[in-house]
Amino acid sequence: MSEVNLRSFGYQESVAVTGAKTLAIADQGVVQDVTPTAASAVITLPATVVGYSFTVRVGAPGKTISVAPNASDLIAGNGFTAADNKSLIFTNQPAGSFVTLIGNGTTGWNVVGISGTATREA
Repeated sequence: MSEVNLRSFGYQESVAVTGAKTLAIADQGVVQDVTPTAASAVITLPATVVGYSFTVRVGAPGKTISVAPNASDLIAGNGFTAADNKSLIFTNQPAGSFVTLIGNGTTGWNVVGISGTATREA
């Protein structure tokens, strides 16, 4: 494993993600450093579980990185209108942009840290 420097959080263990990935419990505590070989990648969250936490980082500039919840879950916070099955999307953000999400166990995922500009899927 390598490390990445998250703004305001210091160096964290990371794993390179070069394409689509569905996260699992083993991915907690390890920054998912997304550097897709294509123009975009989708990182899919598991069904919400209380306290599960994941960090997804834009590892290369000019890419579109989507963080997708389970179909019956939502991503709340960051000023988003809460709605099930809507992704958080980084579009053409600088390398180093990231989001940290924590599961609430009932309705979905809450943004607890973010750097860069993300939008919610329409």
